[in-house]
Amino acid sequence: MKKSKKLIAVFVLISLLLAGCGGKQQAPAACRVVTGVHIVFDDGPLHLERQYTVSSKVRAILNYLRWLDPYGLPEEDPESVTGSSFRITLQYSDGCEKQYVQKADRFLLEDGKPWQRIDPKRAQTLSQILGQMGSDEK
Repeated sequence: MKKSKKLIAVFVLISLLLAGCGGKQQAPAACRVVTGVHIVFDDGPLHLERQYTVSSKVRAILNYLRWLDPYGLPEEDPESVTGSSFRITLQYSDGCEKQYVQKADRFLLEDGKPWQRIDPKRAQTLSQILGQMGSDEK
């Protein structure tokens, strides 16, 4: 009985050691950060653009996007709904970009994902943030 337990333990140990040797090595994840945010607001004739590169302002927009917490597919087509729209483009240190569209303070579209519903009260916060933060100088 003791020999079989020792034998099993040896096989398990050898299996674990060999499993680490034969696998493909994965490249380390690229370290990238958001270096800028570009926001375009449109509501009929009203048009506003903001560019942020100062870390505290970029962080405010990123925190807003995290806080929104989209919660489900909309019942209607957000493309056909009238209302304001915000196009938020995140610019990364590796040159990549990611876009979000907030429509009518009720819907959010994230790159590569379907439209999601968002809380209108939370969504109105973006207008307040933009009203308090002017664009950064280039």
